[in-house]
Amino acid sequence: MCGMKIYRLGLATLAFAVIACGVRAQGSSAGAAASGAAAGAAAKNNTTVGRDMSLSNPEVALEIIRPVEKKEQKAYDAFKNVPLTDVANKIKAGEKFINEYPKSELVPFVYPFLVVGYIQMNQMPKALDTAKKDLEANPKDYRTMAVLSQTLARTYNPSAPDADSQLAKAQDYGKKAMDGVATMTKPEAMSDEVFAMLKNETNAMAHSGVGLVALRQNKYPEAISEIEKAIALNNQDQTNFYLLGVANMNSGHDQEAAKAFSKCAEITGNLQATCSTAAAQAKKN
Repeated sequence: MCGMKIYRLGLATLAFAVIACGVRAQGSSAGAAASGAAAGAAAKNNTTVGRDMSLSNPEVALEIIRPVEKKEQKAYDAFKNVPLTDVANKIKAGEKFINEYPKSELVPFVYPFLVVGYIQMNQMPKALDTAKKDLEANPKDYRTMAVLSQTLARTYNPSAPDADSQLAKAQDYGKKAMDGVATMTKPEAMSDEVFAMLKNETNAMAHSGVGLVALRQNKYPEAISEIEKAIALNNQDQTNFYLLGVANMNSGHDQEAAKAFSKCAEITGNLQATCSTAAAQAKKN
């Protein structure tokens, strides 16, 4: 029963934790560099309506049709130059660019940043609306799918009218992201290092989202497997260690739970005190 108490506490704390740190990977060096490389190439080109604008499509970086107008490029550069840490102004610059150039070939490269920015600012309706537009423009944006999977799973509210739908979407986005990453090919304009980081970070978020869905459904072995995969790809996400501890404790694996909670407590973040207490409890069981 102790494990279930911790799990219920987790439901109350995860929504805050994901906004604080869970989606930072989207704005990481890999995400920013990848988007910058592809957007830089697209800034020199035009593409056809309905074309795959994902980072996995080398044609985005190679095909040359129409140069972007100088004013349009200047507006995009203004957005691009806002630091990722300045979330409010990054959102403001992104919204301004989309409002002024709604048909720009660069819009698909702005959407992903806005999705994450809205999540970080706890504006989920805007995040979901922008994500919908993003995936309509770029149905192979696997990174945004992974962000949605992780975020929907962590902000899940069991009393919400669409609770079941939210979990289903989290699982679907996560699995589609993982399947999609497996098919990605490296664009010539992207370095091997950035491409590897991009895939790892995307998969980490996807596995985390799918794992948490399984945890919320009391499918502990599946949850443990998925969350361990997420941690293997990104061992700096404090929330994943917390979730691994919860899944192990609810499975009766107290020693493994204590290890996971202890690791969680070592990482700076909102769950340090919670994990420290949980680790001590698990060691007593």
